[in-house]
Amino acid sequence: EGYMRRFFNNFGWRFAIQISVMYMLVKGIMHATIHMTQLPFCKKTLHVDGSDCQTMGAIAATPWAIKGILGVLSDTVPIVGYHKSGYIFIAAGIGTLAILALAVLPIESASVAAIFFAAANFETSVGDLLHEGKYAELMQSKPKTGSTMVTYVWGNIKVGSVIAACVVGPVADAYNPKVLYGFMIPFALSIVVPTALGFLSEEKVPDEQAGVQWAIFERHPYLIALCSVMAICAICNALLGILFFHEKLLQMIFALSASLLLAVLAFLWLPRMLACCNLYMFMAHVLYINLSGALDYWYTADPDCVPGGPNFDYTYYITYTTIVGAVSGLVGISVFQHYLSGWSFRPLFWIGTILGVIGATFDLFIIYRLNLKVGIPDEWFYVSGNAVLRPILGAAAHMPAIVLTSKLVPKGLESTTYALLAGFQNFGSVVSSQIGVFVTKAVGIKTSDGECNFDNFATLVLIAHCLLPLLAIPLTFVLIPDKRMTDVILDAEKYNLDPADSS
Repeated sequence: EGYMRRFFNNFGWRFAIQISVMYMLVKGIMHATIHMTQLPFCKKTLHVDGSDCQTMGAIAATPWAIKGILGVLSDTVPIVGYHKSGYIFIAAGIGTLAILALAVLPIESASVAAIFFAAANFETSVGDLLHEGKYAELMQSKPKTGSTMVTYVWGNIKVGSVIAACVVGPVADAYNPKVLYGFMIPFALSIVVPTALGFLSEEKVPDEQAGVQWAIFERHPYLIALCSVMAICAICNALLGILFFHEKLLQMIFALSASLLLAVLAFLWLPRMLACCNLYMFMAHVLYINLSGALDYWYTADPDCVPGGPNFDYTYYITYTTIVGAVSGLVGISVFQHYLSGWSFRPLFWIGTILGVIGATFDLFIIYRLNLKVGIPDEWFYVSGNAVLRPILGAAAHMPAIVLTSKLVPKGLESTTYALLAGFQNFGSVVSSQIGVFVTKAVGIKTSDGECNFDNFATLVLIAHCLLPLLAIPLTFVLIPDKRMTDVILDAEKYNLDPADSS
């Protein structure tokens, strides 16, 4: 039985269309375009350095960290009789307006741009959350399908990303990247069509349950309280970044303090297995300290800033590498589906960590210019190393995390629990980014047009991307269950989200 026939037999063609629109058109083309244009937008439109660009990106990522409270609203407050569809419509409206603002307003401040990027990300975050909740529900009802659904989702994202990359690179080289935002409006609205046609396969809430479902608040107060605290921390973190945009130390201290609070509350308020897996995936994100601001600027800097450096243009750095990466990513997904989908979770997380370290080693070779010493040009070395490995790393790290998360979701609270776990992971990425911004500044790295200094860059990459991530491997023995991806992890009859009643 072929893969697509197996998918249709298990999940239906209507749901396949719904997933393709969400993950190819919205999260693939639209979200990828918004994300890929941030670097040229920072350099060509805002004229800010790498640290400020990374701070803008961290603020813009806030909607991904408040998934928990969005899940609570979805599970407890149906809109016109539906738990998911109404929220998808609202998010699509907000995202469309934000993209319209990015296209037409004369934005000159990175903090203001961050607000609109965050609003655009809100659409993708909400849509992603609610579709994740639905396919988590379907995956739990058909545990033997393993990673079939996740493979389909990732395949759609990769196809959409390639389409976006083919346009973004050349346009960013030749024009202001703002010109692309207007073309993204139809994609922002596209999810409305299949959702309105009922392809999400969502059943309408009975009339007697049409109001706020207070019983869920009474049954799961700890879970909802943790979602609320996380949302408050994430929103305050974003507001702090907007109001004190250049105070990198203050932002990092708040992010670390909020992380400690959330980790403690997770162990107090959640069942132990849920809390342990949650902490691992959070720490895996934090330990790989985000240096994207400095790395992106180093690779694309002009010869005056980095003499003898790669000096990549956007067509190469965004388009060519994304195309190569998408092909390798699809190969990685295929390998994952056919050979690794029955593996245990722990070794799969080890593979993701090790691939990340190997990819960072390619960065070090280029930064030290060792590839030139053995006669390999920067373009060939980067595209055969990072461009190939990073997408495989994405699949190796995220696919087992998604499958594990889906198997920890209790029936009846799919969106809320999935959102909590995903929100924790995404907040880990925000924390990692803010730590990266601070340490980049602290070691004296400068990425502005008038003043460039990358003297300590290689040492920072070695510590942040090669050594610290390895600490995640021993954590798997303590925090990740020794289960296969096709195993049923939760006993639906015994599982209880009240820690007072959970073993």
